Amino acid sequence: MASSADGFVPPNQGHTIAQQLRDGIRGFQIDVYPGSRRDGRVYTDLEGSLDKRAADLPARYVTLATRLHRSLGAPAAGTPTDVYLCHTFCELGATKMADVAHDLRTFLDGHPHDVLVAVIEDYVSPERIRDVLRAAGLERTLVPVPADARLPTLGDLIRDDHRLLVMLENGDGGSTMPNAFAGLVQETPFTFLQAAALRGSQSCVPNRGGTTGPIFQFNHWVTPAGLRRAKLVNGAVLRRRVAACQRDRGQRPTLVAVDFAERSDVIDVVRDINRGTL
Repeated sequence: MASSADGFVPPNQGHTIAQQLRDGIRGFQIDVYPGSRRDGRVYTDLEGSLDKRAADLPARYVTLATRLHRSLGAPAAGTPTDVYLCHTFCELGATKMADVAHDLRTFLDGHPHDVLVAVIEDYVSPERIRDVLRAAGLERTLVPVPADARLPTLGDLIRDDHRLLVMLENGDGGSTMPNAFAGLVQETPFTFLQAAALRGSQSCVPNRGGTTGPIFQFNHWVTPAGLRRAKLVNGAVLRRRVAACQRDRGQRPTLVAVDFAERSDVIDVVRDINRGTL
């Protein structure tokens, strides 16, 4: 969600979520924070050291964000906050979750045979996330995940109009917003400091969620994000690594996550995964 089109600095994508939907993207990694707008920017309302949460940002952006955070100053006690999509620092880019929820609702209404997935790195309560989804008319579309994590087929989801699967990384919102890594999702590592690390055997080892979840989240990017780095790994490297990790893990990826999706082969790669030709 951290796109240059929405003014994020530094960005992870070029296009907004609304445009990504038009491009063919159906799965999203979203970070949500409480924030309050002050002097044209959004102040990150989160306790603790900001620096400790900034391992995936270049040092100069951490310095900039910290300076902006301090210059804005904490709002008065009791000041209400909104839920924003931010990447570590709302001061470096923020989009109201309500606006993105509206985009998702508009898309689902216009595409009755499509299913969307959102994995949310959550720094607000599940109740606040649910309130935003409810206000956008999305609560009724949420996929209820059974306790045994046996997922319905896509056909079942479309028939029942449960076409938005939302999972949380930190909290647990019950069957319609479960914790992703409590038996539902397994993943690859997500920190690769050099492109060469995506070619090594260690790039496929189990990370959060172990090896039992029915959803396989395939994380593929170089940290910190940059268009030049993304272009190095979003073509042949992506294709070869998907094939290697399928072999090593014995499971086809369900979610393939890349930076700068519009400059990648991710759509073609996912089509080949679905066809069983990769």
